[in-house]
Amino acid sequence: MTTIGPLTLRRRTYAEAVRARSTTADRVALAALALLVLLALLAPVLAPHSPTLRSGEALLPPGSSGHLLGTDALGYDLFARALYGMRASLFAAALVISSGVLVGGLVGVLAGTLPPWADGLLMRITDLFLALPGLVIAMAVAASLGASYSSALIGIAVVWWPMYARLVRGEIRAWAARPHLEAARLAGVPWGRRVTRHLLPGVRSTVVIAASLDVGGLVVALSALSFMGLSSPAPAPELGAMAAQGMQYLLTAWWVPIVPGVAVMLLALTANYAGDAVRDMLRRR
Repeated sequence: MTTIGPLTLRRRTYAEAVRARSTTADRVALAALALLVLLALLAPVLAPHSPTLRSGEALLPPGSSGHLLGTDALGYDLFARALYGMRASLFAAALVISSGVLVGGLVGVLAGTLPPWADGLLMRITDLFLALPGLVIAMAVAASLGASYSSALIGIAVVWWPMYARLVRGEIRAWAARPHLEAARLAGVPWGRRVTRHLLPGVRSTVVIAASLDVGGLVVALSALSFMGLSSPAPAPELGAMAAQGMQYLLTAWWVPIVPGVAVMLLALTANYAGDAVRDMLRRR
C-alpha cells in the first residue's frame, strides 16, 4: 500500500486550493504566459536560423520558404529574432523585478521595523526617487553608461525599487501593529525572528501580486529604451531596436517593424492578464 507523507499531503492540498480559487480565465492567462516563456526559453531549439546571421534574401514576406515571419532589410530571419528578443525581454524583466524586490523589500523592512527617525530617513530617500520621472532617469543612466543591454537594465533597476519599498513598508507597519506581533515584541522575541517568522510571510502575497503586475510594464519600458538606441547595438535581437530599425520599411515591408511590435504587445498583454489572474487568485483565499 502506498503511503502519503505529510509534505505530499500539504502539496496536494495547496494545489487543490489553487485550482479551486482559479477561474477558467485565470488558467488561460497563466497558460498563455507559460507558453510564451516556454517559447522564449526554447529559442535556441525552435529558431530555424541564427538571429544575428543573414539567412536569406532581404525583405522576404511572411510565409516565405524557410522564413515563417519573413526577413528584414539585412536578410535576418524575423521569427528567430523575435524569439530571441522575447527571451531577452523576459530575462530582463525577471532581473529588474528581482533587484527591485530585494532592494525595495530590504528598505521597506528596515523602514517598517526600525525607530521612527530611521523610517523617516529611508522614506524621504524613497520619496526622492519616486518624485523623479522614472523613464527619463532610466534613459539618462543608460545613456551615461553607454548603449548596452546591461546599461538599460541598470537604468531601469535604479528607478524600479522605490515602489516595492513603499509597498513593503506599509504592509510591515500594518502587520507589526497586530496584537500577536506586539505581544511577541514585549516578550522579547528577537528582531530577526519577528521579521523572518511573522512579518515577511505576511507581505509575501502583496509582493507577488505587485511583481506579477510589473512584468508587462517592464517589457514595454525596456523596449522603449531599446527603441531609442539605449540598449545593445545592432544586430542584437532586441524587440524595441528591431521595431526602430524597421520603421523606414513600414509602408513597403510592413512585417519588418510590425513583427517585433506584435511580440512586445503579446508579452505585455499576456503578462498583464496573468498578473491580474495571480492577484485575483491570491485575494480569493
